Amino acid sequence: MLTYYSIPVNPPKRSAVLKGLTLSALLSASLMLTPTGHAQECVDSDGDGWGWDGTRSCQITAFTSNASAATTSNSGALCIDSDGDGWGWDGVGSCIVGAATQTSPGSGAVPDTSSAGTGSPAAACIDSDGDGWGWDGTASCRVNTGGQQAATPAQPAPAQPASSAAPQQPNTNPTINNSRFDRQRDLVALHFDHAPDPDDGHAAVAALMIRDRLQLNVQVVAGTHGVYSRDRYVPESERLMSAVWGSEWHNAHSNRGGSVAAAVSRWTSVLAAGGDIWIAEGGPSDFTAAVVRAINANHAEFNTRQRIHLIQHSDWNEDHALEADLSYVRNNTRYVKIADGNHPNATADFRFESHNNGDFVARALASRYSNEWAVAFNYLSPSEKLDYSDAVEVLHIVGIGTSEIADVNDFGDYFF
Repeated sequence: MLTYYSIPVNPPKRSAVLKGLTLSALLSASLMLTPTGHAQECVDSDGDGWGWDGTRSCQITAFTSNASAATTSNSGALCIDSDGDGWGWDGVGSCIVGAATQTSPGSGAVPDTSSAGTGSPAAACIDSDGDGWGWDGTASCRVNTGGQQAATPAQPAPAQPASSAAPQQPNTNPTINNSRFDRQRDLVALHFDHAPDPDDGHAAVAALMIRDRLQLNVQVVAGTHGVYSRDRYVPESERLMSAVWGSEWHNAHSNRGGSVAAAVSRWTSVLAAGGDIWIAEGGPSDFTAAVVRAINANHAEFNTRQRIHLIQHSDWNEDHALEADLSYVRNNTRYVKIADGNHPNATADFRFESHNNGDFVARALASRYSNEWAVAFNYLSPSEKLDYSDAVEVLHIVGIGTSEIADVNDFGDYFF
């Protein structure tokens, strides 16, 4: 008789990891569970490495080739990669699978397993969009595309004294560097939860500026919060969205069903015409899950895992999504987790405290977007903070990296 053992763990803040395999799936995957004195069967029904033993969440600690790729994460937990893109979930946070031969499908690149930037030594460099640059879980890294050792990212040169340094002209010609993104055919879905942080007010104006300058096709939906943050929704955001976007936005807070239907209609039209959907997820993914479910239920001809790209930068957003919804979008879209735009890292620094943002505020109020920024600054005073960190997701979609836009001043040079 076979006996299965489980590892009891404290349920994480996010309930999204308590899943499991059936007994037959356990046998076919040759799962091996480590006994810890809590001898009950750990049932993992979807192969994500986490299950339920009837009393508490449990973790499967090893498996063989019939299951999804995995490795041990920095936390010591099993990192489960369910879709083979090099990124997984260890029950607490996103993690990277350390297989040196793993790349995104079709990229033709061999990950550079050398240390990159401040990344972990020998961590796989995952290039999710095939542009030659990736993320090793800590920092940006260069993917080896020619069979030779990839170059380590260049360190910035020491700053010259102001008297001797040559003045640098701002780069005011933004280019779309994401080879997967087609500006003519693809749609950028801009989602703002407005619950609870008012920084979405600044992000809404920043997204408008990017849309106008790069001539993007967009669909704007506000109030895309999840059930866990619905009671923290900010109603005043609706006046702001109308001031910034006019009638070009949908209110998922007051009319969720209608907003889902509008998104399904627009997304399927774009997909039918050969375009892809790129989601800048400015909140939990509950709304997006509803849209993708409806598309999969009625349009089996569209492969949503390949043609709907969800860009998420925030652990908080993932933490406040329903378990089933977060799991669904991870498994039914091309889910890309990038570095958090709220912190200095591989994404642009678009969050400045009051003592650092005076130049940007002055430029904003003198620009052709002065009315929109005035409303946004009234909604969230720049004396408190300047924060449009969600905009890093839009820059990722179009392939503008920190070498071109590193902070709010660079953003102003490009888009004012």
